[in-house]
Amino acid sequence: MAFFPSPTTGLGVAAKIVVEGNEGSKTTPGYNNVVLSVSGTNGQTTFQLNPQLQDAAGNEITPGTAFTLTSVASSSPGTLTLTAVAASVNGDAVYTGTITGGGSNALVGLLFTVAGFAGANNNGVYEAVASTTTTLTLVNAGATAETHAATATSEEGTAVYTGTITGGGSNAFKGQTFVVVGFVTNPSNNGTFIATASSTTTLTLENNAAVAETHAATATSQEAGSNELTYVAYPAKTLTGNTYQPSGTATAVATVSSSGVITAVAPGGVEVEVSYPTFNNSVGDVVSSGNIMNGLPINKIYATVNVQVLP
Repeated sequence: MAFFPSPTTGLGVAAKIVVEGNEGSKTTPGYNNVVLSVSGTNGQTTFQLNPQLQDAAGNEITPGTAFTLTSVASSSPGTLTLTAVAASVNGDAVYTGTITGGGSNALVGLLFTVAGFAGANNNGVYEAVASTTTTLTLVNAGATAETHAATATSEEGTAVYTGTITGGGSNAFKGQTFVVVGFVTNPSNNGTFIATASSTTTLTLENNAAVAETHAATATSQEAGSNELTYVAYPAKTLTGNTYQPSGTATAVATVSSSGVITAVAPGGVEVEVSYPTFNNSVGDVVSSGNIMNGLPINKIYATVNVQVLP
């Protein structure tokens, strides 16, 4: 057995695959061979692979695990309430209102969609260059003074979801994609979002439209989402009818199903690979680079077992 690329760091991230054969219980790479028999006389005719996804620390990751959520807070900064805007000065306009989380220029660099003013020139999508708890300064060279109820919605808001986030400590799930389902009152709390932070009790997701709600829900990580394990038997063949290549009839040594069942076909040897998509890896070993042998994407972790088929 071997796994490539080298395991990455970070708990909660799929870093390697461990897969054992049917010869003892060794986990050392290269010692987990599968021995089968075509007739069944010299061993079993099939073998079910049971690969295990692990993080860099060796902790098992179960594909499809849904974390239990109990509530979500409104997005921050989310949708801000505006009451007025001043005429532009030097290309910037100061909008007044309730700027939650805006103290000490905390919102600088974020994009906001302004809507609700009677003057179209006061509405639009602008970048924040300054903020306080009562003012939001946006890059809008065409603003004119107006007092009117309006809103400024952040294009990059986040929402904190609370629940049981096993393994989420120390921002372990940062960068992973989660599918949230189960919230009822506010559908905007559900959807597919990227995590910006995590702890064992909170999951901060890129959702700029969340509304505070307490309800049972789930968040399923797509890093280990649906079971995306893929099995491939490399095209090793045995030749019958002639001892010289390329003459003779090519016969597959073994096949492997989509669920990892290896079936003996003819005496010989073959290598079976199990892979899982992750990391956006761009490098691998010589065999997998360019996907010449199996057509699988290079963005993966994988392990291999050597299969020997006896008569």
